[in-house]
Amino acid sequence: MSGWKTFTFNSLIGFLVLLGELADHFAVIDWSHILPPGAVPYAVLGIGVVNIVLRHITREPAGWISGRRLA
Repeated sequence: MSGWKTFTFNSLIGFLVLLGELADHFAVIDWSHILPPGAVPYAVLGIGVVNIVLRHITREPAGWISGRRLA
């Protein structure tokens, strides 16, 4: 794959900009109205566990890189 370094660098920069914007947006949310106090670590753990389970039950690659053509 030619140009992978440029693609990786630009993707990283774009991701960092997006991450900064999301951090600014979520900083103004009062999370105590959404999650009870002390529940955040468990919510993050739960998201991680769900992602691990989904990765183990998924046998095919992600849809946009599967190589199969849509009819």
